[in-house]
Amino acid sequence: MTRRDPHDPPAMWRSLEDKADPERPSRRAQAEAHDPDGFISADAIVSRRGFLTLSGATAAAVGLSGCIRRPVENILPYSRAPEYVIPGVPMHFATVTERRGDALGLLVESHEGRPTKIEGNPDHPATEGATDVWAQASLMDLYDPDRSQRAARRDGAGNLADAGDTTAAAHQAFEEALGARLEEHDADGGAGLRLLVQPASSPSFLRLRRAVRERFPSARFHTWSPLSSSNLRQGAWLAFGLPVHVHQDFARARVILALDSDFTMTEPGAVRNQRRFANGRRLESPSDDMSRLYVVEPSPTVTGASADHRLRLPARDVGRYLKALCRELASNHGVDFGAVTGALGSPSTEGIPEKWLGAVARDLAESRGQNVVVAGSRQPPAVHALVHALNRALGNIGRTVGFTPAVDPEERDQVTDLRELAEAMGAGDVRTLIILGGNPVYDAPADLGFAESLGDIEFSVHLSMHRDETSRRCLWHVPRAHELEAWGDMRAIDGALSVQQPLIAPLWGGRSEIELLAQVAGERNWRGHSIVRRTMRESMGQGTGFERFWRRVLHAGVVPGTAVAPGGDLPIREPEIASAVRDLRDPEGALGADDLEVTFAPCPKLFDGRHANNTWLLELPDPISKICWDNAAYLSPSTAAALGVENGQMLRLSREGAEDIEVAAWVQPGQADFSIGLLLGWGRAHAGRYGDGRGFDVYPFRTSTALGFASGVSVRPGATGYLLAQTQEHGSLEGRAIAIEGTLEEYRDEPRFPKFQTVEMNIPPLWDTVDYQGHKWGMSIDLTTCTGCNACTIACQAENNIPVVGKRQVARGREMSWLRLDRYFVGEDENDPRFIMQPIGCVHCEEAPCENVCPVNATAHSPEGLNDMAYNRCIGTRYCANNCPYKVRRFNYFTFHGYLEGDGVLGGDYYGVPEVKQMQFNPNVTVRMRGVMEKCSYCVQRIQEAKIRSRRTGEPIQDDWFTSACAQACPSHAIVFGDLNDPNSEVARLRQRDRAYLLLAEVGTRPRTTHMAAVRNPNPEMNG
Repeated sequence: MTRRDPHDPPAMWRSLEDKADPERPSRRAQAEAHDPDGFISADAIVSRRGFLTLSGATAAAVGLSGCIRRPVENILPYSRAPEYVIPGVPMHFATVTERRGDALGLLVESHEGRPTKIEGNPDHPATEGATDVWAQASLMDLYDPDRSQRAARRDGAGNLADAGDTTAAAHQAFEEALGARLEEHDADGGAGLRLLVQPASSPSFLRLRRAVRERFPSARFHTWSPLSSSNLRQGAWLAFGLPVHVHQDFARARVILALDSDFTMTEPGAVRNQRRFANGRRLESPSDDMSRLYVVEPSPTVTGASADHRLRLPARDVGRYLKALCRELASNHGVDFGAVTGALGSPSTEGIPEKWLGAVARDLAESRGQNVVVAGSRQPPAVHALVHALNRALGNIGRTVGFTPAVDPEERDQVTDLRELAEAMGAGDVRTLIILGGNPVYDAPADLGFAESLGDIEFSVHLSMHRDETSRRCLWHVPRAHELEAWGDMRAIDGALSVQQPLIAPLWGGRSEIELLAQVAGERNWRGHSIVRRTMRESMGQGTGFERFWRRVLHAGVVPGTAVAPGGDLPIREPEIASAVRDLRDPEGALGADDLEVTFAPCPKLFDGRHANNTWLLELPDPISKICWDNAAYLSPSTAAALGVENGQMLRLSREGAEDIEVAAWVQPGQADFSIGLLLGWGRAHAGRYGDGRGFDVYPFRTSTALGFASGVSVRPGATGYLLAQTQEHGSLEGRAIAIEGTLEEYRDEPRFPKFQTVEMNIPPLWDTVDYQGHKWGMSIDLTTCTGCNACTIACQAENNIPVVGKRQVARGREMSWLRLDRYFVGEDENDPRFIMQPIGCVHCEEAPCENVCPVNATAHSPEGLNDMAYNRCIGTRYCANNCPYKVRRFNYFTFHGYLEGDGVLGGDYYGVPEVKQMQFNPNVTVRMRGVMEKCSYCVQRIQEAKIRSRRTGEPIQDDWFTSACAQACPSHAIVFGDLNDPNSEVARLRQRDRAYLLLAEVGTRPRTTHMAAVRNPNPEMNG
């Protein structure tokens, strides 16, 4: 490996335009002068003279109105206080949520009966106190003002109409209709009765499914999810003949090979995987070892951004690479694949660099029993079966790879299951269809004709939170309860059993899946609480001690002793694997401008489309492209040049057997050549006021034989000028070392290598240095373990009542997020750069430039060294933002909380905050009005709560009493917050680490937040 001088930092850039011309106007400046498709009103761009004129008129108006800036609100006390509720003192409840077949334990904060913040349950093995971006954002789904409020029936004109004047009357009308229909099926044993469900890990659901079959022996269940784990299950079945869950222990692995697997973000078990992966790379000293990550993938992912080596390879060639790697291991390293060896053949190595076979194979062979090979869920079952054979041949099974029994052993291949249902619907064999959750009209494979057949069914029911695309094709729509409104239970993939308890009564009388299923089964008491208790009593057999056991489970959130350690003693079926590998043929021909590949991936924000009306997630920048309020067709720079395509140009994609679609292009460094990356979940027609029409629907391009990827795609470029709002260029390195990285070898040679890349001048202070005798709060952010998953960003938004501003305002650089996550490209190669992620919020400078220029002292230092903001003192001069070298201050140009988010608010009508959305606000954090500056406060409200507890108990504040919202949410524990004056605190120890450095130390601001340089572990044989 070529050694690099640590004094000379590698080239870093934020975008292709930034790399080509660092001096050009930023994308924000371009957006100010550009108005494609009416996204930005030219009338809204005001000159300096016009601004002064308007501000003078505004000041006069304020004087006439008596300088009243804030509305007067009345606070009314309880006339009859609820039991156990103390105003201002939150309560916490344990619950659980589902994530791709796994269960995530949660701890939810509630103020006066309102859930306001979600954290991970530290006692649950899947989360260990952390969460992901979707768990943090689920509060906005709960308080979505567009949720369905009443049961509805399709009228003669084909429109859904309320089934009653009140919620209760509408539900009663539906229940009467359902009861009458089920009585008809009692006579025929359920002939023609079908139920379409999502994959379930709920013991109560499985029990009720058996009860439905007992009542209706001829009824059929079908399972569908657009992001299924069927390939993983089928691959395990091929390898072992059993339905099992696969567990990878990334913390114990020295070498990790990820084949098209985003295992830290969108794959099953991502929260658990991210924590273990980070533990395997956490460095406390230069003598520590860290894992090495190889990633082979077509589109850059969160996992790929953390890779030490990343190979851009089309998805269709991943299986070919795996076979070639296995052949290399068998031929040159003595790895025994048994009967599978003969099935490997002589795969083509065209387009695969030699070092990605020789060097990677040697690394795996030398780390036998201490490595992990994992494949992504969109790869075919044969690839997964071969991965199991490879892990077994390398001695990983039973060490870094283990297995647990499948939660639902009856689950079939979901595409086959849905195809059978669609064919039965088309043949007229389905008289009654009950759809529990999901949205198959929107996300079912286009070639199955599901939507067309659904409208012809006599009696169809859809349980859904919105009157979405599927509900509008059904006879009946039933409001679905949110997970925070419903009783339930879930089993994690390791067997850990948890109870889901509601934090709030259903806002609009919604029903849960198990409640509607219990009604179908004929259970007299179909309420969720009774269902779950009955299941728990039957399965746990607690007898007379059940009530005490039940209370303990509700308090802890998980049933103790139910998790099992993964085993590794499964016999492998070599003949079946060999047969599958023989069928895994190499692709014919090479990809090119006339024959491209498309890949379909879950959106790291909207997932499969279920969060399409969630404003937090709509405005959250994509971890890699930093685009918000849209998705795009991602192309490599080489592919874009070959096609003559530029950013924002509309592309018409065509392939045989699929409907043509149009998507805006985005040139993405790191994308595989002639492979186009498409994100699912956008382009919804009936998501709600915020999500309707956002982005591009790519599901029509997805067929039952091409759920993960497809080749044979042609592209026809169209009109240019579609504005994609992107945040990454709203700041600039300006040539300074901000995000710092080095190799493990460099770190061992010079542990303080970040100091060589920063300039720490001995700058005299502007005023006397303060010696903080009490608390001195600080933060540490480790760039080595940060993956860029965005959980911290949404956690900060939820905790601090941060508004969204809409696409138009983001395009003008007016996003409001207090914590931003910067993504940098590293290296000179535009097509194949490295990535580095860096979270940045207010660093709470000891010598804060913002404080010197504020004319009203609205921003000032607290006695504990926090850079505080007095919102009611701020007059909005924005001098502080101009003087901030980190660009982390946000200005409320409008009353963003009161406008219709997503419509841009420029010239828009004032709608007021929907009452239901007001329920999400954290009462310990003020809701800011228009015209004030805001920024990260280190979650000062949590600091004050800890100080109150300390005064109440007489104990000093402990390091584990509390932390900031971003640190608590982080699955990789990359962010640490605490008291720097406590020598035993983790943050104080981290600040003394050799990798620690201060951002822009040469400016003399002396930040309280410390960053720790990213360390990579490249293979010296890979030649850089």
